[in-house]
Amino acid sequence: MNAILWFVYCIYIYYDMEIVNHNGASAYIAAIFLFVMATSMFISGVVLGRQPKRVFYPTLVLIVLNTIFSLMNLSDLLYLVAFVVDAVIISLLLSLRKEYLSIP
Repeated sequence: MNAILWFVYCIYIYYDMEIVNHNGASAYIAAIFLFVMATSMFISGVVLGRQPKRVFYPTLVLIVLNTIFSLMNLSDLLYLVAFVVDAVIISLLLSLRKEYLSIP
């Protein structure tokens, strides 16, 4: 769900910056950054479902980094929603830590 949120926001940012405001280079940079973040969130979720022991900590680090990124602009509704989703994901990952790390 979080990855979908960032993919949609990536498309919106690119449209707003490139088409509406005509900021070519900065639109590409922002869109690429958001696309990489959304892709990494999606891949982490898929891999965590398959091989939980090896990817638990990298996924946790990625979620924490995304949470910090979301904290930078809490006045925007999208970032507030992303922060809440990230906080829920972090709490779920931490509560399921024993189950993930006990798998051989």
